[in-house]
Amino acid sequence: MTQRYDAIIIGAGHNGLACGAYLAKAGLKVLVLERRHIIGGAAATEEVVPGFHMSLASYLLGMMPKRVIDELELFANGLEILPCKGIFHPTDDGGAIVVHDDQAITQKSFARLSRRDAESYADYNAYMADATSVVREMMFETPFDPSRRDWRSYKDMASFAWRYRKIGGRFFRLADLFTMSSYDFLSQWFENDAIKCALGYQSSVGTFGGLKSPGSAYILLHHALAHDVGVGWGFAKGGMGAVSAAILNAGAKHGMTLKTGAPVAKVIVKDGRAVGVATASGEIYEAKLIASNAHAKLLFEKLVGAEHLPAEMLKDLARFRTFSTAFKLNIACETLPTYKAFDAQACGMDYPDFTHLAPDIDYMERAFDDAKYGWYSKRPFLSPVTPTARDNTLAPKGKHVVNIFGGHAPYELKNGVWANERENFVKTVMAVMDEHAPGFSSSIIDMQVLLPPDLEEIIGLPGGHIFHGEITPDQLFFKRPVPHYADYRSPVAGLYQCGSSTHPGGGVTGIPGRNAAREILKDWPRLKRQAA
Repeated sequence: MTQRYDAIIIGAGHNGLACGAYLAKAGLKVLVLERRHIIGGAAATEEVVPGFHMSLASYLLGMMPKRVIDELELFANGLEILPCKGIFHPTDDGGAIVVHDDQAITQKSFARLSRRDAESYADYNAYMADATSVVREMMFETPFDPSRRDWRSYKDMASFAWRYRKIGGRFFRLADLFTMSSYDFLSQWFENDAIKCALGYQSSVGTFGGLKSPGSAYILLHHALAHDVGVGWGFAKGGMGAVSAAILNAGAKHGMTLKTGAPVAKVIVKDGRAVGVATASGEIYEAKLIASNAHAKLLFEKLVGAEHLPAEMLKDLARFRTFSTAFKLNIACETLPTYKAFDAQACGMDYPDFTHLAPDIDYMERAFDDAKYGWYSKRPFLSPVTPTARDNTLAPKGKHVVNIFGGHAPYELKNGVWANERENFVKTVMAVMDEHAPGFSSSIIDMQVLLPPDLEEIIGLPGGHIFHGEITPDQLFFKRPVPHYADYRSPVAGLYQCGSSTHPGGGVTGIPGRNAAREILKDWPRLKRQAA
């Protein structure tokens, strides 16, 4: 028997759940279909090693805006954030830099290497706060199509220009952030390369580029949006799956239903309109609209089919860059890393639960160089995070979980294959860890190694790209994922996009899901009439 709904969401990643929750809150009958046995997509908690529950891909919460948290009442629906107060960054001289929530602690840390840089930090912080206040609002926009010449498009562009008319001189600041390398951008304030590395490190996280790559300054800004929550970066208690669970709870209160273990095999299109989906097991679900949290490449190339799509769109989609060099190790261990350079009093924290291992700019660039020429980094940069330093729900008593995210490990190796190199690569990562935290590798009980092909297979990220595609200026706003279809709609009537391959891109924000729901609700009266 065919089951009918107002809306079907393909994929229970956090954006799919968010889109569904907003629609359910507006009164629609919503079904979410998830191919895996757990929800969350990249924001999932899974028992990878018996007794150890790990954040599968994403590992820290900080980019989700307060607006989304409040609208979905996520704290009331079970979300609890355990704050990380600062980022610990060892340097080559045996000391460390700390980028702390307390500006004075950061400046004291910088002053050890450069008094001038310590004094400049306040100006830099003010500049970034001003820039993020503008970009954060732009993330909630629906991208307009500047190539269209109809009244609605002119109205949308004029309305956008009016809303941001007060940017004024800040336009040039934003232009710098969207075009400059993070190295050149940071050099406007700072002289010391270790300090520039500590601040710019995140502009290489999850992207195929280095700190000297043009456009990398925007990736730095993308991460700087974290402080909107009011706690900066933090651990979701229970792992990142707790974020997705809270969103699910918010939707369930309004009748949203979920079915796991139900991979969608096809979007059913009749007379140019999406009318339902078929699962791999042959079940048919009909709806007035379909919203896909799956990556645009998966949605259009596999679930819809070329016969329903413009040839030019498919060409543009094929050009959308998803080649990834990011990797993650989820480790069950006996003890937390003990870092040689850590001094609790000097760092202003009891333990470094968020660490960056890469002493300077040259180290980061060499790691990128290795990947640029087709091999994994001989000395990768690493971000070890230790959730069990704050959260006792993830591991057996006295044991720990350590998540190591880093770069670079190309999706494909030149003159090699991952099946032969996986073990050697892990040894390379552990050598860097043991250099900074002697003996850590001997405490490991077991681990999960996630290379880009693994992230693609398990989570459904083409190329294994954690942001669902590069977040560079040529793949943002009205060009994400492709021109003419960046407004969360698609060439197929009644078919919408709500995942991170749409504006504003990746990260656990919930914004693509929220924005897509807003556009769907604008269209809802027409969709109901057409389906009647």
